[in-house]
Amino acid sequence: MIVGYFRRIDVEEAGAPQAILRAERCLRIESDPVGRDDARIRLLADLSGGDVLVSPSIPHLAVSIGELLRVCHRVHRAGATLRLAAERIDTSIPAARNALVALADFDRRLLAERRRVGREDAALRGAQPGRPRKLDDQLVRMVRDDLAAGRTYASIARTLGVHPTTVMRLLQRAEAQAGGGE
Repeated sequence: MIVGYFRRIDVEEAGAPQAILRAERCLRIESDPVGRDDARIRLLADLSGGDVLVSPSIPHLAVSIGELLRVCHRVHRAGATLRLAAERIDTSIPAARNALVALADFDRRLLAERRRVGREDAALRGAQPGRPRKLDDQLVRMVRDDLAAGRTYASIARTLGVHPTTVMRLLQRAEAQAGGGE
């Protein structure tokens, strides 16, 4: 069976996606509003061997190349094929599947490069990577004094607003640095 799916890209979108799917001879047409994918999830679960899932274009099916590849994988796992009308991609042809894999690889490399550039820009601005520390090295002395006075890790942690393990790690890190500095 030939089934059609489209995700509305914007609110004002007219009936063009439905017209494309009717022209592709879809017997069943499902759609989702902007930002939703409930119908697509149900449709993918209903696919079986020999079915063809048709979408008007990549943006009507997925929001990224990675998501497109995940949808394509689910379609093929069900024994069905995927056809994208605007891009003229039909995954019943192995070359089309290879093209999708190449697009996904390109997308991953592009995202990795953008993350690298972003980290470098942040470093130039003086930003530190990762989550900011809740406790700094100035607290080590206070924590040691409190422990020497008989307080527990849990009570110190409650005072500082952190988990007791955070206090233990703070002390371990301070001791390791002090041991390496001697």
